[in-house]
Amino acid sequence: MDSVAIRVFAFSVLPVIIAVGHLGLDSSSRPRERRLEIFLLYLFGVGVAGSGIGGFFGHVFISDPVAESIGWPTGNPFQLEVGVANLAVGILGVVAMGRRDGFREATVIAATVFGVGATVVHGMDVIESGNLAPGNTIQNISNLLRPALLIAFLTASRTAERSPASEAQTPGFDRWREPRIGAAGLMTGSVAAGFGAGYAIELPLVGTLVGTLVGAGLAAFVIARASGGISARHTDPAA
Repeated sequence: MDSVAIRVFAFSVLPVIIAVGHLGLDSSSRPRERRLEIFLLYLFGVGVAGSGIGGFFGHVFISDPVAESIGWPTGNPFQLEVGVANLAVGILGVVAMGRRDGFREATVIAATVFGVGATVVHGMDVIESGNLAPGNTIQNISNLLRPALLIAFLTASRTAERSPASEAQTPGFDRWREPRIGAAGLMTGSVAAGFGAGYAIELPLVGTLVGTLVGAGLAAFVIARASGGISARHTDPAA
């Protein structure tokens, strides 16, 4: 499978699959607001942060192979600018995981403008030059799918927050969310590292799968440890 297609899968489709798996194993995440938060954590983490920081390393440190995958000339200094732009969006994704205020909307706007803008540029290149390289065509699926998912889940989350029964602003919700932010962060790092290592040895699919499995193990440990701590506090009369 082409490395571009694997990257599209890893940073656009895989976050949704991971979120579904998380919900299946974490019984405390079943209420609607918590379900939506789990999807958003992995979309901001693996989807935005992982893709953005990964894009930075690709455009800056392995710029020639990346340019070739897009079908563009190598050695173009604009790749450094694109790399830094990717890094900026990736950092926004990291911060947005821990925030629940308007910073999330700002991050979605940045990711959407960047993704749609890149798609327009690639589309113009296809029309003008007939360049059908995977990085010029397949990558656009991710450029559009990721913002669409972010907009949909964030809109649903904000709608749920306006319900009189919402728990979003309660200390209990923040306590529940804290270890899950850590779990999503570990998963993000593992998936990104796995894809990067796999790309370096020309086995990006294997690397991504290994990274996902390692991340799943780390995330499960964090959630299990947090759940054990909560149970202990509830059963300890002195707590």
